Amino acid sequence: METNKPRTCQSCGMPMSEAEHFGTETDGTLSNDYCTYCYQNGAFTEPGATIESMAEKCGAIMSQLYGIPAENAERFAREQISCLKRWTGREVPFCVSCGMPLLRDEDAGTEADGSLSTEYCTYCYRDGGLTEPDLTKEKAVEQYAPMMAASLGIPPVKAEEMVRQYLSTLPRWRG
Repeated sequence: METNKPRTCQSCGMPMSEAEHFGTETDGTLSNDYCTYCYQNGAFTEPGATIESMAEKCGAIMSQLYGIPAENAERFAREQISCLKRWTGREVPFCVSCGMPLLRDEDAGTEADGSLSTEYCTYCYRDGGLTEPDLTKEKAVEQYAPMMAASLGIPPVKAEEMVRQYLSTLPRWRG
């Protein structure tokens, strides 16, 4: 498995970019889907976990990292993990530009021929091109951070840090 291509744990949403982040299968190989905190030796470390218990755990971590009020962090974590393979039974594709889950056909952008994009959402990509082709990572941070700060009730500087870190995991912004 290629560990230099960041993946997201399909149980808790943790970005996995280093070999030590990945869980293990029963034969010792790295899991392609789950992090070491959620999955070891081919099994979940907490087999009875629910979306609610995982949102509480992930929310507490996000609250500590970014100073998000606990209730807001838990709500945000629940929204994020509800689209992951462990909870949906399938791997939901996400926009490689903004990270939006592509849950329904209407969420997907369109190619030049009108077909649905498998990589981009409708807000980032239409008719075979990016809707904001000149958008830089820094401009994206400036654009998205105020919305994140307002939604989560955190200072703008913490929202910028959070958005910058998240964007760095998305293919459009890596490098």
